[in-house]
Parts: sequence; C-alpha cells; structure tokens
Amino acid sequence: MSTDPPRRLSLATLPGVPAESRPPIDPRALRPRIVHLGIGAFHRAHQALYTQAAEAAHGGGWGIAGVTQRSRSVVDALRPQDGLYSFTERRPEDGATRVVGTVTEVLHAADDGARLDALLASPEVTVVSLTVTEKGYRRDAATGGLALEDPLVRGDLEGRPAPASVAGQLAAGL
Repeated sequence: MSTDPPRRLSLATLPGVPAESRPPIDPRALRPRIVHLGIGAFHRAHQALYTQAAEAAHGGGWGIAGVTQRSRSVVDALRPQDGLYSFTERRPEDGATRVVGTVTEVLHAADDGARLDALLASPEVTVVSLTVTEKGYRRDAATGGLALEDPLVRGDLEGRPAPASVAGQLAAGL
C-alpha cells in the first residue's frame, strides 16, 4: 500500500486520469469567452458541464472565467487545480465520474477586481451569466428595484475600486 499523498487534480496530473474520465476537450485550448458570476456547485454541475459538451460537439474555444462573490473557498480549491474538478453523476444502475475542464480561470470579485474588469471589457467575452442567491441581487423589497441603501451597493456607487455587488460588477463591465 502506497503512503504517498494523493496527487491533486491539475493540468499536469490530468494524463494520469483514466481516459474515459478526462474532459472530451483540451482545457489548454480554451480561453475565457464566458464570465460567470457565482461559480458555486450549481454552476459547476450544470452550465460548466453543458459548456463542455457543447465545446466537444462544436468547438470554438469556449472557456469560463468563474467569479465568486464572497467566500474564497472555490478559488482556493480550483486555482491549484487549474480550474479542473470532478463531477459524479449518480444513476440507479451505475454512476460515472468525469473531469470538467471548461473553467479556465477562477476569480474572487474583491481580490481580482482588475482582472474581472478586463474580462468584462474584453471583446473575446461574449456571454456574462450569473447564478446568485436572492440576496445577491440586492433588491429593495418595497420597490423591487436596486437597494441603494445596501452597504455593498452604496460602496459601489461611491466608487469602490473593485465593485462588490453583482449590479456593480455588471455596471463596471459596461
């Protein structure tokens, strides 16, 4: 029995993954064409996976720059793995685990604001998508509009260097 610690998934270790579990695309050939705000588990199990299937079928170099709004946990987990992660599909008869390779960058909105701004302004980026919780929209319950008194929104309106709210990030990219 080996006492070596498990090797972390990355572009360097990807050749050691069984062929049937590797991405059907070359992650190195992708570039950020999608910026996704809210790169949580839902996004990774749906949009990133479907983007990989579309890329495998049609090409185009469609990579995703994923942005987390609050916690650095996704950044800390995925950056050392070059954006790669495993997805396990469970079915009654069996299951399958495969590596998803469409996430080309993982950003923390507050720490990587300049890079986020550059991506949002890039002509290469043609899609901006988001999956945030209801709180992330910073809605005013009375009016249904943007909650201008919300501390994150107020800070963005006052010119915070790296917008902290989703509305601020989208506005900065215009």
